[in-house]
Amino acid sequence: MNRMYIRTTLYKAVISATVLLLTLSSQAAEMDHSNHASHGTNADSETSANNTMDHSAHQKHSMAAESNDPHAHHKAMMSNSSKDKILRSSHDYKAPSLTMLNQKGESIEVQQLLNSDKPMMVNFIFTTCPTICPVLSSTFSVVNRKLAEEKDLTMISISIDPEEDTPEALQRYAAKFEARDNWTFITGAIEDSITLQKAFNIYRGSKMNHEPVTYLRANASKPWTRLEGFPSSEQLIGEYHHMQMGH
Repeated sequence: MNRMYIRTTLYKAVISATVLLLTLSSQAAEMDHSNHASHGTNADSETSANNTMDHSAHQKHSMAAESNDPHAHHKAMMSNSSKDKILRSSHDYKAPSLTMLNQKGESIEVQQLLNSDKPMMVNFIFTTCPTICPVLSSTFSVVNRKLAEEKDLTMISISIDPEEDTPEALQRYAAKFEARDNWTFITGAIEDSITLQKAFNIYRGSKMNHEPVTYLRANASKPWTRLEGFPSSEQLIGEYHHMQMGH
C-alpha cells in the first residue's frame, strides 16, 4: 500500500515537472520571437528614416544647386511643357528715336529701321546666353534660309547685353548662325538697349530674366504680332505668309 502511494506521488511529480518545463520553454520562445520582431521593426524604422533623410538631403542639394544657377529661370522655360506654349497677341509698339550700331559697326537709326514699310521679324538676344537665345537664333537661321527668296523681308536681332555684345561679337554670332545680308544685329549703349526693350515690353531688369519673344509686322501701318515662347521655323514662316496676305 505504501509502495503504491509512493509510486503514484512520484508519477504526479514527474508529470508536473514536465508540464512546467514545457510552459517555460514556450514562454522563452515567445520572448525570442517578440525581441526579433521588435529588432526588425526598429531596423525597418531606421532604414525608412535614413531613406527619408537621404531623400530630403537630395532635395535640398538640388534646390541649392538650382538657386545657385543663374540660368535656372531660362532652363525652366526650356522644359518641354513650356516650349510647347505659344502666346499670340497684337500690339501697337512705338519704336524710339535712337542711334545704335549694327554688326558691322555702322550707325543705325532704330526708329527708321523698325518703321519700314517692308515685312520684318524681330527678337532680343545676347550672344553669351546658353539656353533661350541659341534656340531663337537657330529658328531665325532656318527661316532666314528658307525665305531667302523673300527679298523684302528684314530680320533683326537686338542685343540686351551691349556691353559684351560689341559689333565684333555680333559679327561672330551672325557667322555662327549663317546670317544672310537681310539679318541685322543691333547693339549700342546700355541705356539705349533698355529704352528699346521697354518700348517692346521685353525689359525684365536683367538679362538673366530674359524671356523668349518674337515680333512680326507686315509694314509700318500694321500692328506688331507678339509671339511669346518658342515658335518653330514652320510656325514663323506660316505667320509671315499669313500677314503677307493682309491678315
